[in-house]
Amino acid sequence: MAERPSAVQEALSKVEDQLSCLVCLEPYTNPRLLSCFHVYCQHCLEDIVAHNRQGQLECPKCRRPTPLPPTGVSGLQAAFNIHHLFDIQETLKKVNKPQKLACEKCSKTTRKATSFCRQCTKFICDLCTTIHKEYEEFEGHEVVTIEKVEGDLIRLVSPKKTSPRCPKHDDIMRLYCEPCGELICIHCTVQIHKDHKYCVIADTFESHKKEILDSLGPVEKQLEATDTALVNLDGRHAEIVDHGGKLATNIHSKFDELHQALYTREGELMAELEGHTQQQLKSLSAQREEVEILQTQRSSCLHFVRESIRTGSPGDVRELVDTFDPNTLEPRETTNTCFVPSAQLVKDSKNFGALCCVNIPSKAITEQKITAYYRFLSAKNSAPPEAKLISKITDQATYCVVKERGKGEYEISYQPTVGGASELIVRVGGEEVAGSPFPVAVKTPIDKLGTVIKTINDLKKPRGVALNQAGEIIVAERDAGIVSIFSPIGDKLRTLDTRGTAVGEMKNPRGVAVDGDDNILVVDAGNHRLLKFSRGGDLIAAVCSHGDGPGQFNRPTGVCVNSVNGKVYVADNGAHCVHIFNSDLTFSSKFGSKGSGNGQFSYPWNVASDCSGCVYVVDCNNHRVQVFSPNGGYLRQFGKRGGGNGELNYPVSICVNSDDLVYVGERGNNRVSVFTCEGVFLKSFGSKGSGPGQFNSPLGIAVDQCGVVYVSDYGNNRVQIFS
Repeated sequence: MAERPSAVQEALSKVEDQLSCLVCLEPYTNPRLLSCFHVYCQHCLEDIVAHNRQGQLECPKCRRPTPLPPTGVSGLQAAFNIHHLFDIQETLKKVNKPQKLACEKCSKTTRKATSFCRQCTKFICDLCTTIHKEYEEFEGHEVVTIEKVEGDLIRLVSPKKTSPRCPKHDDIMRLYCEPCGELICIHCTVQIHKDHKYCVIADTFESHKKEILDSLGPVEKQLEATDTALVNLDGRHAEIVDHGGKLATNIHSKFDELHQALYTREGELMAELEGHTQQQLKSLSAQREEVEILQTQRSSCLHFVRESIRTGSPGDVRELVDTFDPNTLEPRETTNTCFVPSAQLVKDSKNFGALCCVNIPSKAITEQKITAYYRFLSAKNSAPPEAKLISKITDQATYCVVKERGKGEYEISYQPTVGGASELIVRVGGEEVAGSPFPVAVKTPIDKLGTVIKTINDLKKPRGVALNQAGEIIVAERDAGIVSIFSPIGDKLRTLDTRGTAVGEMKNPRGVAVDGDDNILVVDAGNHRLLKFSRGGDLIAAVCSHGDGPGQFNRPTGVCVNSVNGKVYVADNGAHCVHIFNSDLTFSSKFGSKGSGNGQFSYPWNVASDCSGCVYVVDCNNHRVQVFSPNGGYLRQFGKRGGGNGELNYPVSICVNSDDLVYVGERGNNRVSVFTCEGVFLKSFGSKGSGPGQFNSPLGIAVDQCGVVYVSDYGNNRVQIFS
């Protein structure tokens, strides 16, 4: 069993607890007193002032500000009580081990101390004790035995009387200036406090002492009030705990009832779902029987007719063919059922949650008005849905009209203002339904094409433009020597920043394209090379040979990837030909030569391919578009020089969309003309200028699956997006 600590040890522990700074947690160093009577080390207070933006001093414990004297933290009043506690601590350490105490007064340090003088604050031997009693010099000193010190620890050490020193003159302040209410030294009476009324501190101490003691009366009352308040707070704490317990019991009781009601509702919904599922399966089973009958009829027909032909008596199968309905083969039931929980629990839990079906268009739409259907399987909770359509290009929201159709069914109609990829967000009770947002592709009719819906500005002479599968916009910036990648909404994501002449670097990027794996292909006219990068920008392959031979370049300006055979086609502007490379950029073949005949070129600027693999080349100085087979065999051409419909003037860019419509950018007419793959003119848009929808050399074109057109406007340092 551990020994109980002595009274001295307990007192020592209590004193040491009061000697640690709350900021640095170390024993006080130069302790300073704040106006809130909290004490901290001088260096800790200086750090607080240094880190305060206004240079103020706030107490770390109570946040009360203390005005700083002109000399800063060092001018604050010293915490004399802390110094006194240090004296007590030192004395307690000695009392704690009295057997090792030697006399601290006489020169015989080997003499054992037997007493303690409170005024000298020293331990003394028997001889010094006798001297204290007999000499007048020590009259008034209180000498007690060490045993008595241990029994009267409260009066262990008398506070030392310290004389404060003047911060300006470093002299003891023995005077009190009455007008200023300050302690001053003798030098202050001549300089700062000249002609002021002052007196010796000792003379005014008694009157001020009484005044200070009288001022403690309100403090004592406030202390009593805080004691009462703490009692009241403890009482209120107990009341709140008790009240909270009662409320918790009530809540548990109510939720037990609600849980039981929800379990009941869960069973109803599960039964409802089971019924709906069985109904769907029954419908599919009936449809399967129909298809099996059709299959039997067609099989018997084939067998009968073939046997009749063999025997010379054919039958007529036209009636059987005419009555065949392909829609019978499409499953009539879908898995678009979803569970929509109620936004709030209502008193009647029988209305919590519902099953609903959503039918949303999921492919390109040609009409501007689109209708979706939202249907509750149970009409008992048919809170109307909220819906809005958001363009992934412009971030523009189209708010939808929701119309009730009866029996828990709603019609959602929306009329998009711009084409392109969009998302339909459907909410019920503030919560998105399962599957939301739903992808919606809004296809712009060709006759309405030509409205600018987005512009990417501040580019440096943009040339080629392409789109990857995520809808990111890839732009070659000639003057910057980089390829920039933007989000569908036009925010810059990353760059292929490899400007230079080394392998994998670019000097004058012109055309860009994307293959089926989202790799980026770039033709660099300045370095006469073809580069292939991953989507993230890592170099995969390169063709870096300058010349007129197979696989060599002389200022290439355009590139495309054939979606049918996967090969890469490069328009070599300076060599007046088109190179064909395999997907790994090994050379395959080339076609074309300088001239104006069929299959010849005069500065071919760009190249594209259609859905059948045919290759389209803009023959710039011959003012035409030539069409070739995938191997480079001449097929046809369209266009002639001019500014009218169907005429071309220095065509420099080309793209073919998924409907095999051909988009041609004309540097001479500063417009984009649209043709069928056979060369029939459909429309054109754009003119010379720098305003919206105008061009200054449209040197790059890309078209997405919705018919949204991306045009790099070279002279205006921008990419314009049209719908």
